[in-house]
Amino acid sequence: MLGGLFYLMVEEVADITFSHSMQILVEAMLATVQETFHVTDEQVERFYQCFLSKLPSSMQRLLQAA
Repeated sequence: MLGGLFYLMVEEVADITFSHSMQILVEAMLATVQETFHVTDEQVERFYQCFLSKLPSSMQRLLQAA
């Protein structure tokens, strides 16, 4: 029982770390798109929503939660 609790805690920490890492990557990608192509904030938001829609739902949830 205690081992199961430890496993759940470790899994949750790994998800948080993954979620945070994904958020950093997405933010860097969006900033690069904006700097390189000189697009508006609205265009970046549309790009992000389109990008997000193409990801698996589990990744979408992680990025939306971050």
